[in-house]
Amino acid sequence: MGAALPSMTPSGRGLRALAAVAVGLVILAPVLFGLWQTGRAAFGILPALGRESLSLDPWRALAALPGIATSLRLTLLTGVGATLGALALATGFCALATARPRRGFAQRLMAPFLAVPHAAMAVGLAFVLAPSGWIARLVAPLAGWDRPPALATVNDSWGIALMLGLMVKEVPFLVLVMLSALSQIPVGRHLAAARALGYARGVAWIKVILPQLWPMIRLPVLVVLSYGLSVVDMAIILGPSNPPTLAVALTRWFADPDPAMILPASAGAL
Repeated sequence: MGAALPSMTPSGRGLRALAAVAVGLVILAPVLFGLWQTGRAAFGILPALGRESLSLDPWRALAALPGIATSLRLTLLTGVGATLGALALATGFCALATARPRRGFAQRLMAPFLAVPHAAMAVGLAFVLAPSGWIARLVAPLAGWDRPPALATVNDSWGIALMLGLMVKEVPFLVLVMLSALSQIPVGRHLAAARALGYARGVAWIKVILPQLWPMIRLPVLVVLSYGLSVVDMAIILGPSNPPTLAVALTRWFADPDPAMILPASAGAL
């Protein structure tokens, strides 16, 4: 029998608590300060512009900006749609991967995609999907095209290209998260029991495995959703531009030469 590990001394616990507080301050302090200043500007307080009293004028100005309703609709459509699509594809991939003995190969296959920057992925996808892109060039000899088709496959008004780009980037992340979570679930035994009760494999996976998997992946899915709703770089490359998604519009308003645009931009950021 080995000797028991010594308990942490009071000084060690104090240093650990001090380190946790320091890290928390470094991470949270800038965020809280920025949120405080944004909240003040969102409700009309910006001393640099002589605004020193609470007001709802920034919210009225935000609602009156042209294209704000369309930008909000595009943001919800692309963010929620890409998240649901990525979740469905990742779930299907994991359901197939768990039926194969070489699950580690799937993890190694997906890992390199996480290292690709979002903007680089968006540029590559734009070259593939553009009317004069690689897909169109492969189809052109068969279809008899002598010029690119008049189709808005990139920067389309519905944000379909942006949704595809987000799905391509987020599916590998969700797959790796799911495979890691599935290692904590006796998938084989549960599926065997469900199959013995007469369920098909797909139905058994949805009714037996997915309810156990969801609590473990809920936070990563919310991370994917929050990124899809706030992405800027991929939305600039693949998304519509007139009007753009809300995140891109806010970026433009914050950078507007008119400093008064900071007020409605802050309201939109909240």
